Amino acid sequence: MRGNRSLQKVVVEAIKCEPVMNAAETSVDSKFGKYLKKFILLASLVGIGLFLNSCMSGYVATEPAYTVYARPAQPSNLHIWIDGDWGWNSQSHMYVQRPGYWEQPRQGKTYVSGYWQTTPRGKSWSKGHWQSTGRQTKNHGR
Repeated sequence: MRGNRSLQKVVVEAIKCEPVMNAAETSVDSKFGKYLKKFILLASLVGIGLFLNSCMSGYVATEPAYTVYARPAQPSNLHIWIDGDWGWNSQSHMYVQRPGYWEQPRQGKTYVSGYWQTTPRGKSWSKGHWQSTGRQTKNHGR
């Protein structure tokens, strides 16, 4: 019986799991992985911020001068003319005029032209858009 106990003790000691530090916990890869995760999170936040900033329009003190463009020939009697609008250039912090174009009307929709909106911060461009004919439109003509 004593032999069994000593043999059993030897076997238990041999297979006993000592808490050994996992190589993955102490390796350079795991530390690099932690920093990589933080870097990716930070880069994502910066990217989202830049994207949202580029989507926002800016404010100007006065409306920029319009450039008159030659209107191309109407492709068909079904097409309507969409006046050009203004796009905000986030690098130059200026509005850039975009020329008008011909487009076929969308079924059940009317086109509402863009307009300059005055706020306490300055003037900003509200872009033109297609709107369902069921809604009442504001006339913001130029």
